[in-house]
Amino acid sequence: MFEKLGIVTNIWAEEIDSGARFDDLMVEFSANGFKDMEVREGDYLRNSEFGELIQQIESAMPTYSDTEFKTICDAVWTENRFQTEHRALFEAFAVFARKADGLTLSYAMSHPWLSSPTDSETDTQHIIKSKKLAYLLCPQRPRLRLVDLDTEGDINEPAAIANLKHYAALLPDYPMIFAVENARQSATLTLKLAVAGGAKLTYDETNTYRGDGTPLNPPSEFWATVKMTDLTSVHFKQQTEDGVLSEIGDGYVDFCAIATHLKTRGYTGDLLLENTPTTRSLQNALRSRAYLLNEML
Repeated sequence: MFEKLGIVTNIWAEEIDSGARFDDLMVEFSANGFKDMEVREGDYLRNSEFGELIQQIESAMPTYSDTEFKTICDAVWTENRFQTEHRALFEAFAVFARKADGLTLSYAMSHPWLSSPTDSETDTQHIIKSKKLAYLLCPQRPRLRLVDLDTEGDINEPAAIANLKHYAALLPDYPMIFAVENARQSATLTLKLAVAGGAKLTYDETNTYRGDGTPLNPPSEFWATVKMTDLTSVHFKQQTEDGVLSEIGDGYVDFCAIATHLKTRGYTGDLLLENTPTTRSLQNALRSRAYLLNEML
């Protein structure tokens, strides 16, 4: 199971801030067996050369209808001819796509989906743009994940569910896995809202623990509730009283128990490392994978 481990690209934040190229890190991790990569939105990404390319593509999006943009995305990855007013821009992305051959890339961002938007039209357009980026990154298996790091306190559950239903219905001609992740709220509540809203769940058990090791809700409660068909991804990182670690080791999270739940229930989604960033992310990822494989012996 853990030999197929992938990564969330925010583990590269320190290296990219120090001048490393996004595509070079992607190729290096791919060569070391990390084939699933979730491209996580953030300043580190926007400040990278790949982030600059993405921003240029975002600016070009309004030039094309939804169908035209989808056609360009498909053609870029299949190396077919396509018509565009931004030939150099999409040819630059095609170069990136060749480097990403054999990888499964998805897209993730922070978004306050648990709260009613203050401007519905702006909110809608933001999700449409993000869905198009997710499709551009992997037309064969596009996935968009949202994590709400802003909403706190009591949750307006009907509003959250309405948001998810609305987001899931956008761009119906773009086949896509739409998911949310548990963050400040319990995994059990996030799962309930995701299922009601027609979304999949990305589960991160580390996010269920407070700094002192007490959980927002016991993991056993979540595992007694979840169906494997409701999960699309499981994130792995470790937390202790010192915070989230830069590589997997001993701490609050019982990875062996998680693996047992997933294996015995036939889980088919991906597994992604999300360590705290350092300038040694590959070494941290390799040691993390070795630790997890050893846990399963």
